[in-house]
Amino acid sequence: MNGSSRFLNVLRSLVVIAILALLTLLTGGPGVDAQDSNWILPGTYDTRPAETRPARRAQPRRVAPATATPAPAPIVEVEITSHVVVFGDSLAANLGQGLETVLADAPEIGVSTQSRPSSGLVRDDFHDWPAEVESFLAGDGKIDVAVVMIGLNDRQSMQIDGAALEPLSDPWREAYGARVDRIVQAFAEKRVPVLWVGLPPVQNGRLSTDLAAINELVRGRVRSGDGVFVDIWKGFVDEDNQYSATGPDLSGQSARLRASDGIHFTREGAAKAAHFADIEIRRLIERPDDEIAIARAAIEAADDERSREEAIDMLIRRSLGELPMAPGIVYAPSRPEIGPAVPLTRVDVSMNAALLTGRPALDPATRIITERALEDGVLIAPPPGRADDFRWPRSQ
Repeated sequence: MNGSSRFLNVLRSLVVIAILALLTLLTGGPGVDAQDSNWILPGTYDTRPAETRPARRAQPRRVAPATATPAPAPIVEVEITSHVVVFGDSLAANLGQGLETVLADAPEIGVSTQSRPSSGLVRDDFHDWPAEVESFLAGDGKIDVAVVMIGLNDRQSMQIDGAALEPLSDPWREAYGARVDRIVQAFAEKRVPVLWVGLPPVQNGRLSTDLAAINELVRGRVRSGDGVFVDIWKGFVDEDNQYSATGPDLSGQSARLRASDGIHFTREGAAKAAHFADIEIRRLIERPDDEIAIARAAIEAADDERSREEAIDMLIRRSLGELPMAPGIVYAPSRPEIGPAVPLTRVDVSMNAALLTGRPALDPATRIITERALEDGVLIAPPPGRADDFRWPRSQ
């Protein structure tokens, strides 16, 4: 029994060994490479030193070349040759900002503002504008064109010699006009052309009516003193001549022109108001003063009525320059003295049998400029760079 047990144990061991050998044969087993072992065959030891590979040098990382940034264009300093000074109240402050915008294409024209909010010509105890203008002209301030916009706060009584004058009464108008005359005369004595910009309509209807009356009073006084009155009223009303907070801006697009208080201007409104004065400013700066002086001298030297009328016509032409052609109107050539010959039996009628047609409607965006050119004789300045732009030096 013991012999049988030993035989079975030996048999089991042989079977296990056979199975392990078979598995090793099938899987290839963990082979041993002679080159990887430490065993060396006799007589095969190489006495030469082992090859050493040079260490790989670290290659510097290539850095992408920096993109060349173009050098900024040099800023060309343009010398200011003409100085425009704006005097007035808070509306004048808006106007000064607008002038800086519309005159940006003319860097040779500098704009500065002397403004005082809540001031006017009535309360000289609060701020005396005639005295300030005279003081400015007596100082070292540079000025070639004066722009005045005052009157928003002047719908109140005026104290003269202890008496209170009712707003817009005859005594009030006389006293108010005298203060306007004093300002205009101060500029005239210094040979500084003055532009007096009229007041715009406001949201309050009663105040608008009084401001319109002040405009008419100032207009006559300024023009009698050889000043220029710039009327901006039509630029801020609707088709019914009523206050409008919106309207076409300088590009012809509808924009908000007035601030929420119904009195002051937005940025677009200030630029539009300044555009009316801008036309006059450019005309005064570019106008040849010597030709004006010659025309005035011709009036004084005229010895008969006909010569005087011709000299006056010359003064007007040289003061205004060439009047622009109004857009939207077709101008017919002048009729020749002779001809053409036509049959007596021919009847000329239009396609719709209309013998006479009215003037075509003007573009609302350019209506104000057109009316000022035709009614007031204001020359429209050509855009910079156009063939008829003769300003020199050219604006950058």
